[in-house]
Amino acid sequence: MNSRMKALALILALFGAADLIAQTALSARPEDQPNTDQRWEAPRDLDSYFPFTPPDTLTQWQQRSGEVRTNLLVALGLFPMPMRHPLHTVIHGLRDDGDYTVEKVYFQSLPGFYVTGSLYRPKGRTGLLPAVLCPHGHWPNGRFMQKPENEVREAIASGAESMTNAASNILQARCVQLARMGCVTFLYDMIGYADSVQIPMEVAHGFAKQRPELSALNHWGLFSAQAEMRSQSVMGLQAWNSIRALDFLCSLPEVDATRVGVTGESGGGTQTFILGAIDPRPAAVFPAVMVGTAMQGGCTCENASNLRVDTGNVEIAALFAPKPLGMTGANDWT
Repeated sequence: MNSRMKALALILALFGAADLIAQTALSARPEDQPNTDQRWEAPRDLDSYFPFTPPDTLTQWQQRSGEVRTNLLVALGLFPMPMRHPLHTVIHGLRDDGDYTVEKVYFQSLPGFYVTGSLYRPKGRTGLLPAVLCPHGHWPNGRFMQKPENEVREAIASGAESMTNAASNILQARCVQLARMGCVTFLYDMIGYADSVQIPMEVAHGFAKQRPELSALNHWGLFSAQAEMRSQSVMGLQAWNSIRALDFLCSLPEVDATRVGVTGESGGGTQTFILGAIDPRPAAVFPAVMVGTAMQGGCTCENASNLRVDTGNVEIAALFAPKPLGMTGANDWT
């Protein structure tokens, strides 16, 4: 047997011994002793129970919240934070609707990667203004979502909406109302929606099968083993887009950066409480649904490796404390 074959035999023997040791260690627990090894538990998945037990003291919470926040940043690939390259913002296509204006926006969250959205600004206001950042959920066409006529009629008939335009375009209607109330408002695209086309929707929000052509050691894409080992994920990229969207909003000369809120629904609710957990700048946040101990978010853009180890959405949302946080539930798991 030559030296290479001897070395290979030794490696295989070592792997076999290691596997035997691991199996022995796992099976060596006496039956009368409690199970404290998480490896014995059933794997946790999207629909597992994610309870939150509040700590007994403020000191305990301060320590625990720091640990959860650090783990969250690591899971999102944001520890340490990436370099904030220039946004190279472009604002164009002004539309004047009397008491507010709407403009198109795009900027670079990373060199060569763009965030797109609509900027709503009030008219006739002076001084620094409050601002609201609006991530949207998984609506068809994203920020351009338009409900069908039958749903519009039902919303009007039930009293859920009072105006046809608002019932038809609920995301834009929220921003219009906020602008009329005096808030500069930015509604930006989730990856793969509307004008955000660099990563297709079927990859960002519907990935289900590995792509061998994007799984090589020196050439990989999202969801590959190489990407997961480096904490590269759609959720992490969207969280970074939200941070940079907040950078953009706070950079506007008319915005009071100390009075910025964040609100979104569904997947936008997830983005809202994630941003509140990792960025100290928002003064108030309002995730509509998604904060619960049951299902934690059903899209690939709401999940990342190592994200909810011994924690869940309730505790992650609680990282925003003690600043004001509002929440709503719906007629579902929330």
